[in-house]
Amino acid sequence: MLRPNRPMSGLEKFGLDTVSPSTINEWISYRPRFVLRKIYGYKDLPTSCAMERGNQSEYAVKLILQDDMDTDEAIKLALQNFDKACTPQMKDYEYERMCIPSIVMGAVKEINWNFGEVVSFQQEIKGKLNEYNYRGFTDFVLKDKDGKNFIVDLKTAKRKPYKLSSSHARQISLYSHALDCEAQLLYIVPHKQTDRKTKEVTIKSTEAIWWSITEQDKQKYLDECQEVLRVMDMVLYNCNDKKEVAELCYPNIDDFYWDSPQILKIRKEIWNV
Repeated sequence: MLRPNRPMSGLEKFGLDTVSPSTINEWISYRPRFVLRKIYGYKDLPTSCAMERGNQSEYAVKLILQDDMDTDEAIKLALQNFDKACTPQMKDYEYERMCIPSIVMGAVKEINWNFGEVVSFQQEIKGKLNEYNYRGFTDFVLKDKDGKNFIVDLKTAKRKPYKLSSSHARQISLYSHALDCEAQLLYIVPHKQTDRKTKEVTIKSTEAIWWSITEQDKQKYLDECQEVLRVMDMVLYNCNDKKEVAELCYPNIDDFYWDSPQILKIRKEIWNV
Protein backbone atom coordinates (compact mmCIF):
# COMPACT_ATOMS: atom_id res chain seq x y z
CA MET A 1 0.00 0.00 0.00
CA LEU A 2 1.41 3.37 -1.03
CA ARG A 3 2.05 6.02 1.57
CA PRO A 4 0.41 9.40 0.93
CA ASN A 5 2.76 11.92 -0.67
CA ARG A 6 1.89 14.22 2.23
CA PRO A 7 -0.37 13.97 5.30
CA MET A 8 -4.07 14.72 4.58
CA SER A 9 -3.76 14.03 0.83
CA GLY A 10 -5.81 10.81 1.03
CA LEU A 11 -8.50 12.50 3.13
CA GLU A 12 -8.61 15.54 0.85
CA LYS A 13 -8.96 13.24 -2.17
CA PHE A 14 -12.47 12.46 -0.90
CA GLY A 15 -13.31 15.99 0.28
CA LEU A 16 -12.35 15.48 3.92
CA ASP A 17 -10.35 18.65 4.52
CA THR A 18 -11.13 18.26 8.21
CA VAL A 19 -12.44 15.33 10.21
CA SER A 20 -14.60 15.20 13.32
CA PRO A 21 -14.47 12.99 16.42
CA SER A 22 -17.55 11.16 15.13
CA THR A 23 -15.74 10.47 11.83
CA ILE A 24 -12.82 8.93 13.73
CA ASN A 25 -15.16 6.86 15.89
CA GLU A 26 -17.17 5.64 12.91
CA TRP A 27 -13.99 4.60 11.11
CA ILE A 28 -13.05 2.52 14.15
CA SER A 29 -16.40 0.91 14.92
CA TYR A 30 -18.85 1.42 12.04
CA ARG A 31 -17.10 1.89 8.71
CA PRO A 32 -20.16 1.30 6.49
CA ARG A 33 -21.83 4.30 8.13
CA PHE A 34 -18.62 6.28 7.57
CA VAL A 35 -18.95 5.37 3.89
CA LEU A 36 -22.57 6.57 3.78
CA ARG A 37 -21.90 9.89 5.48
CA LYS A 38 -18.40 10.88 4.45
CA ILE A 39 -17.72 9.15 1.14
CA TYR A 40 -21.19 9.22 -0.47
CA GLY A 41 -22.36 12.35 1.35
CA TYR A 42 -25.68 11.14 2.75
CA LYS A 43 -26.73 13.61 5.47
CA ASP A 44 -30.32 12.87 6.51
CA LEU A 45 -29.86 9.28 7.62
CA PRO A 46 -32.50 7.62 9.83
CA THR A 47 -32.37 8.51 13.49
CA SER A 48 -33.36 6.42 16.51
CA CYS A 49 -35.38 7.15 19.62
CA ALA A 50 -32.27 6.74 21.78
CA MET A 51 -30.36 9.25 19.67
CA GLU A 52 -33.20 11.78 19.75
CA ARG A 53 -33.61 11.31 23.50
CA GLY A 54 -30.02 12.51 23.87
CA ASN A 55 -30.27 15.31 21.31
CA GLN A 56 -33.48 16.79 22.68
CA SER A 57 -32.42 16.45 26.31
CA GLU A 58 -29.22 18.40 25.59
CA TYR A 59 -31.20 21.06 23.74
CA ALA A 60 -33.64 21.52 26.62
CA VAL A 61 -30.75 21.85 29.10
CA LYS A 62 -29.29 24.58 26.91
CA LEU A 63 -32.64 26.42 26.77
CA ILE A 64 -32.84 26.41 30.56
CA LEU A 65 -29.23 27.23 31.44
CA GLN A 66 -28.26 29.58 28.64
CA ASP A 67 -31.56 31.07 27.48
CA ASP A 68 -33.28 31.19 30.91
CA MET A 69 -36.34 29.39 29.57
CA ASP A 70 -38.81 27.97 32.07
CA THR A 71 -38.07 24.31 32.77
CA ASP A 72 -41.55 23.05 31.89
CA GLU A 73 -41.56 25.04 28.66
CA ALA A 74 -38.13 23.72 27.64
CA ILE A 75 -39.15 20.12 28.34
CA LYS A 76 -42.39 20.60 26.39
CA LEU A 77 -40.41 21.87 23.40
CA ALA A 78 -37.95 18.95 23.67
CA LEU A 79 -40.84 16.47 23.63
CA GLN A 80 -42.39 18.19 20.61
CA ASN A 81 -39.08 17.98 18.75
CA PHE A 82 -38.75 14.32 19.75
CA ASP A 83 -42.18 13.63 18.27
CA LYS A 84 -41.22 15.33 15.02
CA ALA A 85 -38.23 13.03 14.63
CA CYS A 86 -39.68 9.78 16.02
CA THR A 87 -42.93 7.83 15.73
CA PRO A 88 -44.64 5.41 18.14
CA GLN A 89 -43.75 2.55 15.80
CA MET A 90 -40.03 3.04 16.40
CA LYS A 91 -38.04 0.93 18.87
CA ASP A 92 -38.41 2.04 22.54
CA TYR A 93 -40.42 5.14 21.60
CA GLU A 94 -42.48 5.36 24.80
CA TYR A 95 -39.59 4.66 27.16
CA GLU A 96 -37.10 7.03 25.52
CA ARG A 97 -39.69 9.82 25.43
CA MET A 98 -40.53 9.22 29.07
CA CYS A 99 -36.87 9.66 30.07
CA ILE A 100 -36.46 13.16 28.68
CA PRO A 101 -38.01 15.23 31.53
CA SER A 102 -36.04 13.43 34.25
CA ILE A 103 -32.79 13.61 32.29
CA VAL A 104 -33.21 17.33 31.68
CA MET A 105 -33.92 18.12 35.32
CA GLY A 106 -31.09 15.88 36.51
CA ALA A 107 -28.57 17.48 34.14
CA VAL A 108 -29.62 21.04 35.03
CA LYS A 109 -29.27 20.26 38.73
CA GLU A 110 -25.79 18.77 38.30
CA ILE A 111 -24.47 21.55 36.09
CA ASN A 112 -25.89 24.29 38.33
CA TRP A 113 -24.36 22.64 41.36
CA ASN A 114 -20.88 22.38 39.88
CA PHE A 115 -20.59 25.39 37.57
CA GLY A 116 -21.31 29.08 37.58
CA GLU A 117 -22.42 29.93 34.07
CA VAL A 118 -22.74 28.67 30.52
CA VAL A 119 -20.10 30.15 28.20
CA SER A 120 -21.38 28.44 25.05
CA PHE A 121 -23.46 25.56 23.73
CA GLN A 122 -22.64 23.61 20.56
CA GLN A 123 -19.58 25.80 20.01
CA GLU A 124 -17.67 24.96 16.85
CA ILE A 125 -14.09 24.06 17.60
CA LYS A 126 -11.19 23.64 15.20
CA GLY A 127 -7.97 21.92 16.08
CA LYS A 128 -4.85 20.41 14.59
CA LEU A 129 -3.41 17.07 15.62
CA ASN A 130 0.10 17.37 14.22
CA GLU A 131 -0.55 17.32 10.44
CA TYR A 132 -4.27 16.52 10.64
CA ASN A 133 -7.10 19.05 10.84
CA TYR A 134 -10.22 18.32 12.85
CA ARG A 135 -13.38 20.13 13.88
CA GLY A 136 -16.43 19.45 16.00
CA PHE A 137 -19.08 20.94 18.26
CA THR A 138 -18.86 20.83 22.04
CA ASP A 139 -21.97 20.30 24.16
CA PHE A 140 -21.28 22.88 26.86
CA VAL A 141 -18.38 25.14 27.71
CA LEU A 142 -18.97 26.17 31.32
CA LYS A 143 -17.26 28.40 33.82
CA ASP A 144 -16.63 26.95 37.27
CA LYS A 145 -16.92 28.84 40.57
CA ASP A 146 -13.30 30.03 40.21
CA GLY A 147 -13.85 31.38 36.71
CA LYS A 148 -12.06 28.53 34.93
CA ASN A 149 -13.50 27.18 31.69
CA PHE A 150 -14.49 23.51 31.42
CA ILE A 151 -15.89 21.48 28.56
CA VAL A 152 -18.81 19.32 29.71
CA ASP A 153 -20.10 16.72 27.29
CA LEU A 154 -23.55 15.51 28.35
CA LYS A 155 -24.32 11.84 27.73
CA THR A 156 -27.56 10.02 28.45
CA ALA A 157 -27.52 6.29 29.00
CA LYS A 158 -29.95 3.49 29.85
CA ARG A 159 -27.60 2.02 32.44
CA LYS A 160 -24.71 3.15 34.58
CA PRO A 161 -21.41 3.01 32.66
CA TYR A 162 -18.89 0.73 34.37
CA LYS A 163 -15.95 2.28 32.52
CA LEU A 164 -15.18 5.28 30.39
CA SER A 165 -16.17 4.73 26.77
CA SER A 166 -13.15 4.95 24.44
CA SER A 167 -15.20 6.77 21.81
CA HIS A 168 -16.30 9.37 24.38
CA ALA A 169 -12.74 9.69 25.70
CA ARG A 170 -11.38 10.33 22.20
CA GLN A 171 -14.07 12.97 21.67
CA ILE A 172 -13.39 15.00 24.80
CA SER A 173 -9.63 14.63 24.41
CA LEU A 174 -9.85 16.28 21.00
CA TYR A 175 -12.11 19.05 22.33
CA SER A 176 -9.82 19.64 25.30
CA HIS A 177 -6.79 19.78 23.00
CA ALA A 178 -8.44 22.31 20.67
CA LEU A 179 -9.71 24.67 23.39
CA ASP A 180 -6.82 24.08 25.80
CA CYS A 181 -9.05 23.51 28.79
CA GLU A 182 -10.17 20.55 30.87
CA ALA A 183 -13.05 18.37 29.73
CA GLN A 184 -15.45 16.13 31.60
CA LEU A 185 -18.25 13.76 30.70
CA LEU A 186 -21.54 13.94 32.55
CA TYR A 187 -23.65 10.79 32.29
CA ILE A 188 -27.28 11.08 33.37
CA VAL A 189 -28.80 7.64 33.88
CA PRO A 190 -32.57 7.24 34.43
CA HIS A 191 -33.70 4.58 36.90
CA LYS A 192 -37.00 3.01 35.92
CA GLN A 193 -39.59 1.39 38.14
CA THR A 194 -42.14 -1.18 36.98
CA ASP A 195 -45.46 -1.62 38.79
CA ARG A 196 -45.86 -5.32 39.59
CA LYS A 197 -49.60 -5.31 39.01
CA THR A 198 -50.09 -3.01 36.04
CA LYS A 199 -46.60 -3.46 34.52
CA GLU A 200 -46.55 0.30 34.01
CA VAL A 201 -43.03 1.72 33.73
CA THR A 202 -42.12 5.04 35.32
CA ILE A 203 -38.85 6.90 35.89
CA LYS A 204 -38.30 7.11 39.65
CA SER A 205 -34.97 9.01 39.66
CA THR A 206 -31.79 9.76 37.77
CA GLU A 207 -28.17 9.19 38.68
CA ALA A 208 -25.33 11.51 37.70
CA ILE A 209 -21.85 10.15 36.98
CA TRP A 210 -18.99 12.55 36.26
CA TRP A 211 -16.00 11.24 34.38
CA SER A 212 -12.76 13.03 33.61
CA ILE A 213 -9.48 11.84 32.14
CA THR A 214 -5.93 12.45 33.29
CA GLU A 215 -3.41 14.32 31.16
CA GLN A 216 -1.61 11.02 30.60
CA ASP A 217 -4.79 9.32 29.37
CA LYS A 218 -5.68 12.34 27.26
CA GLN A 219 -2.35 12.07 25.44
CA LYS A 220 -2.94 8.35 24.93
CA TYR A 221 -6.29 9.03 23.23
CA LEU A 222 -4.83 11.84 21.13
CA ASP A 223 -2.06 9.51 19.96
CA GLU A 224 -4.73 6.93 19.15
CA CYS A 225 -6.68 9.47 17.09
CA GLN A 226 -3.56 10.44 15.19
CA GLU A 227 -2.80 6.80 14.35
CA VAL A 228 -6.38 6.27 13.15
CA LEU A 229 -6.15 9.36 10.95
CA ARG A 230 -2.83 8.16 9.52
CA VAL A 231 -4.34 4.81 8.55
CA MET A 232 -7.53 6.39 7.21
CA ASP A 233 -5.45 8.81 5.15
CA MET A 234 -3.38 5.97 3.68
CA VAL A 235 -6.38 3.76 2.85
CA LEU A 236 -8.22 6.58 1.09
CA TYR A 237 -5.06 7.61 -0.76
CA ASN A 238 -4.87 4.12 -2.25
CA CYS A 239 -8.53 4.04 -3.38
CA ASN A 240 -9.27 5.29 -6.87
CA ASP A 241 -12.92 6.11 -6.27
CA LYS A 242 -15.68 5.90 -3.68
CA LYS A 243 -16.78 2.49 -4.94
CA GLU A 244 -13.41 1.07 -3.95
CA VAL A 245 -13.78 2.58 -0.46
CA ALA A 246 -17.22 0.98 -0.14
CA GLU A 247 -15.86 -2.42 -1.15
CA LEU A 248 -13.44 -2.26 1.80
CA CYS A 249 -16.28 -1.45 4.24
CA TYR A 250 -18.96 -4.06 3.57
CA PRO A 251 -22.06 -3.76 5.82
CA ASN A 252 -23.41 -6.38 8.20
CA ILE A 253 -26.97 -6.54 6.87
CA ASP A 254 -28.08 -8.56 9.91
CA ASP A 255 -27.77 -5.33 11.91
CA PHE A 256 -31.26 -3.81 12.26
CA TYR A 257 -29.85 -0.43 11.19
CA TRP A 258 -29.86 -1.60 7.57
CA ASP A 259 -33.53 -2.59 7.54
CA SER A 260 -35.25 0.79 7.23
CA PRO A 261 -36.68 1.52 3.75
CA GLN A 262 -34.36 4.50 3.24
CA ILE A 263 -31.22 2.62 4.25
CA LEU A 264 -32.28 -0.48 2.31
CA LYS A 265 -32.49 1.59 -0.86
CA ILE A 266 -29.08 3.17 -0.21
CA ARG A 267 -27.34 -0.10 0.59
CA LYS A 268 -28.61 -1.66 -2.66
CA GLU A 269 -27.29 1.32 -4.61
CA ILE A 270 -23.85 1.14 -3.01
CA TRP A 271 -23.28 -2.55 -2.21
CA ASN A 272 -26.06 -4.24 -4.20
CA VAL A 273 -27.19 -6.24 -1.15
